[in-house]
Amino acid sequence: MRSRRILFISFGDLGGTSTLRAEELSRGLRALGWEARVAVPATFRNKEVGRTRAIEPFYFDASQFTFFGELRRLIRSFDPLFVHFLNPKEKAMSIALMLRRVKYVLDWEDWSTFWKASTVVKAYEDLRSYVLMRHAGLVVTASRWLGEYIHNRFGCQTLYLPYACLPRSFPDPRDDSDGSVVVGMGNLYSSWDHDLFVEAMGELKRRGVEPRACWIGDGEDMERTRRRVEALGLTRFELPGYLDWDLMLRQLREAYCLVFPIRRNLLNSARCPFKCFQFAQSGRPVITSDVGEVRSILGDLATYVEPTAEGYAEGIERCLAAGRQGDLQYDLASHRWDLRAMDLARALEGVS
Repeated sequence: MRSRRILFISFGDLGGTSTLRAEELSRGLRALGWEARVAVPATFRNKEVGRTRAIEPFYFDASQFTFFGELRRLIRSFDPLFVHFLNPKEKAMSIALMLRRVKYVLDWEDWSTFWKASTVVKAYEDLRSYVLMRHAGLVVTASRWLGEYIHNRFGCQTLYLPYACLPRSFPDPRDDSDGSVVVGMGNLYSSWDHDLFVEAMGELKRRGVEPRACWIGDGEDMERTRRRVEALGLTRFELPGYLDWDLMLRQLREAYCLVFPIRRNLLNSARCPFKCFQFAQSGRPVITSDVGEVRSILGDLATYVEPTAEGYAEGIERCLAAGRQGDLQYDLASHRWDLRAMDLARALEGVS
C-alpha cells in the first residue's frame, strides 16, 4: 500500500553515522508494517557493507551529473508516498522541486548555516531551507531548540526526533586493562570544541597533573591539534584517529572518564550529539557542559562544568582525585530506535 511506503535517501556510507539514522528508522518502520527502504550511493564500500545488512538497500550513482536521473527512476519504480532526506541541501532540493508526486520528509540533525561566517552564504542557505520547507510534507529536527528556531524563523511546525542508542553491544572491560585513560571523541573540525579538551589537559599539566589522554577522531584539524599537543608538552596524549566500532567501544568502556567538550553557541544548541548516547551506554563517568540536548541524554549522572578549558580541567581533576568509579546506570529506556520509529510513523500518518 503506497500510503505506508517510504524511501530514505542517503548520500553517505552504510555503517557510518550519516546513514545510521535512515537505517534504524527504516528498520523500525518495517516492524510496524511499513514498506521502508534505504537508498545509498553505489560505491564499492556500500555494496560490501550492504551484503551484511537486512535492510536490502537500493543503490544509485551519486555523481553530480547522473544522480537526478538515477533517483528519479528509483522513486518512480519504488513509488513511495514519502521520501526522506537527512540534512537536505542542493541535491535534495533539485529532487523536491522536480518530483511533486511524493511527500518529502526533511530531517535536520543540526543547522549548518551556523557554521558559516559569510552573511551571503547564510542568506543563501536560509533561502534554500525556506524553499525546501515549502515542499515538505513533514519537517523533522533532532533537537528541541532547532525545532523552535525553524518555527520562529520559517513558520514551520516540526517533529522532534532525536537520535537514540547505538544498536551495538558494548564489551566487558578486559581483565588486563589499566583503565586509566581520560577519553574524548569526535570529528576534528574547526566548528567543534575539541580544543577545550586539549587546553584542559594543558591546564592540568601546569598544575602538575598529567593523566593519560586520548582523543578518538580525525578531520581537518588533526595536524593543528597535534602541533598544539606538542606545544603544550603533553607526552601522554594520544591521537589515534578514527577507530573501528569494536575498538572504539572498548576504549569507551575501559576509560577512567569520558569528556565531551561543548560550548554555548547556536551551532551546539541546534544539534543532537550522537556520541552522548555512546557515552551513556558505556556506563563511564562523563564530564561535559549543560548545553542543548546533552542533559536530555545524560541526565543528572554527568558532571556538568563551565565550557572553558579551566572548567574541564577542574572537572577532570576532581574525577581523578575521587578514584576510579564503577559503572553508572544512565537512564536510556526512552532512547530506543523502535520508539523513534513509532513517533515518526504517527507523524507520517497525520500527513498522509
